[in-house]
Amino acid sequence: MIYTQDTARRVDANYLITLAVVAETESISEAASQLGLSQPAVSQQLKQLSEALGERLHVRRGHGVQLTTAGMALAERSVFLLRSYRSVLDYLASLSKGLGGILSTAASNTVAAFVMPALMVQYRAENPGVKLELRSGNSEQVVEDIASWHAELGIFESPRLALPDGLAEVAIDGDELLLVASEDFVSVHGRSFAKADLADLPMVWREKGSGVRNVAETALIKAQIPFEVGFEIAGGEGVKEAILSSLGAGFLSSRAVRRDIDEGRLMLLEVEGLPSITRGYRVAFHPGTLSIPARNFLCLLGHNDVE
Repeated sequence: MIYTQDTARRVDANYLITLAVVAETESISEAASQLGLSQPAVSQQLKQLSEALGERLHVRRGHGVQLTTAGMALAERSVFLLRSYRSVLDYLASLSKGLGGILSTAASNTVAAFVMPALMVQYRAENPGVKLELRSGNSEQVVEDIASWHAELGIFESPRLALPDGLAEVAIDGDELLLVASEDFVSVHGRSFAKADLADLPMVWREKGSGVRNVAETALIKAQIPFEVGFEIAGGEGVKEAILSSLGAGFLSSRAVRRDIDEGRLMLLEVEGLPSITRGYRVAFHPGTLSIPARNFLCLLGHNDVE
């Protein structure tokens, strides 16, 4: 370091940018227009910069200005600041137009598999230059990703999961949980069950921390329907494959099984006293910190007033 702290305090980087624009335009008025400043403000910046360096940096020439030798030397060294400044302005403009930036999201497995693809297609159409990042896991993992700043927006299902301090959330439309089984399973066990029968029915469950499991367990407890967790698998696709293989019945998102039901690979089961299990999705984030790409994504979800 060859400069002194005193010099660093007296030389404002904004003044160097102003000098570079003056050198480029050879005009105080044009430089003021480009920088959004008044002409007196530009003149004052040049004066303060000149005083800080102890060198005269420009002289009047007709309706314009002429940089001195010292002024030209300093302006040449300030050009990179001007370029960087303009690059930042271009980047900020691209963010507002959806032409730059990163959308970093985390989603629970069901949401990541059956909701996010369509949302990403729609978002990309409106924000073609934004880089898209998506992490997936169960609901607890999604919340941890947001709390630890590994993702900016987290979309998950579990209504009982408490958010850590410092996080906020909004609600969006969700899905319905369906109790399903394969045709072979139904041929052996039937499709309709009394409350007391469910505890003896072979069942396939998601892992602890899963939104599907939390919601299904809550609904069964509320309906006073006894149940047992004998076989659990991490991930919705694993549960679905186990159910298709007739290892048991299980709860899955309507988004995940609608086609299988329509095509006869899976069948709906009925349990006495168990109402429809509907749920919304939750979107968690750090309030007051959201980037423009993240705010644009929330607008897509119907929330226009979140920052």
